[in-house]
Amino acid sequence: MNHSERHSEAGFTIVEVMVAAMLLLIGSLGMMSLVDASSRNTYRAEQSQVVVNQLQLEMEKIKRIPFEEVALTSAPPHSTNPNDPSWRVSGGQFALSPNGTGLRPMVVNGGTLVAGGTVQDGVLSPAPTPFDAGDVSGTIRRYVVWMNDPKCPDTLCPGDQDLKRVIVAATIDTTASGGERPYQELQGDIVDPDVKPVDNPVPPGTGDEGTFAPFWLTDTPCDETQRQAPTGDHITHNTLGTCGDGLSTGVTAGAPDLMYTEQPPLDPAFPDDGQPEYDYATDVEPAISGGADKGLQLRKPDGPGCTSALPPAESNPQQKVHRWLSPPIPVGRELLLDGEATLTLWTRTIDEAVHPGAICVFLFVRGLNGQGELVDTPLVDAEVSNVTGFPGGLANWPSGEYKEVTADLGFVSATQSVLAGEQLGLALTVERSGTGGDGLEFMYDHPSFDSRLQVKTSSALPIFD
Repeated sequence: MNHSERHSEAGFTIVEVMVAAMLLLIGSLGMMSLVDASSRNTYRAEQSQVVVNQLQLEMEKIKRIPFEEVALTSAPPHSTNPNDPSWRVSGGQFALSPNGTGLRPMVVNGGTLVAGGTVQDGVLSPAPTPFDAGDVSGTIRRYVVWMNDPKCPDTLCPGDQDLKRVIVAATIDTTASGGERPYQELQGDIVDPDVKPVDNPVPPGTGDEGTFAPFWLTDTPCDETQRQAPTGDHITHNTLGTCGDGLSTGVTAGAPDLMYTEQPPLDPAFPDDGQPEYDYATDVEPAISGGADKGLQLRKPDGPGCTSALPPAESNPQQKVHRWLSPPIPVGRELLLDGEATLTLWTRTIDEAVHPGAICVFLFVRGLNGQGELVDTPLVDAEVSNVTGFPGGLANWPSGEYKEVTADLGFVSATQSVLAGEQLGLALTVERSGTGGDGLEFMYDHPSFDSRLQVKTSSALPIFD
């Protein structure tokens, strides 16, 4: 037997054994990583479910107490932490928007009533209340503010104390598996049962039940199930196709962007006051400032009015209409639409030009028809029969810094539901005849510029996590 034959019968060498062990270790680490990621996602989904349940439970408790008692026993203190909902407390006011805008006076014992007297029967504590549901724990905070109801004339509802809005916010305790989660909230309006506003279809005594389901506009294509943090500037997303088309740019129809139920969090890699702003349309550059623009630029379409979410025969249509879709409503759930919605946009003119601006907003439900084809069912403007576009404009559109513009959207499909598997959709265009310049600029998916759609619903909020 020669040397080579003796060597071949000697078995594995130490080096071979070590290499094999290393390969097994690498494979095991990869598998452990997958298992760990799956466990984390499952736990985060459990956290989200628990939070929504806690918020809805707390809101229902508050709606069952007498109207006079829906008030805070004392004013909550301001927090310097922007991840704490009490950061939105300013003096005797509370900001309806997570970015600190929309301040409204709080309803607190000792506060003055416009009809005479003071608030004195409030029973809601401003202190955080802990909750514990299995392996998920956190705190609930409550806030109550005065709201003005435009349906109720001053003869019946004097001043700005027509109804009360309750905000309940839940903060989850940070854990190794779930990480740090942004707080979530529900808002619901409660009316005085002794007052019946004009043209209010809700019978006296039942209250104006309902909460507002928020959907934040993101820069993530809807073929993703969750928001992905923006990482840099890019060409305009073509959002004129379906989620199954995936990300696309240019004239090829692609996935709409995602509307998601969690607001954009602060990026820990940047200071609180220096969050990055990205350009979502590098293919549409302004004439003067060039590449200094940020956000999405929407150009004016060729045709006037708000008659279509996509006017026919448009060149570069992806630069003239932008669409967003919610994730599909989960099995066993539905989103009952009560006929009211509010769109909040952070916007400005291009190149800081001073001129009027007008937009067209389209709401729709995307789902399968009887033939199994995807179709969009528009929600019709309640004020104008058979019109699907909601127009809005300002004589002086914000210029320079981004400013917040809000549009109230009332639609006649008050009993329509977004069923399991269907998606709520939003399309946005710039109205030609009411806008100066070439178009308008919009910023979203940013913790300070949290453009969002809020729809009023009397059903349980769907869980997408």
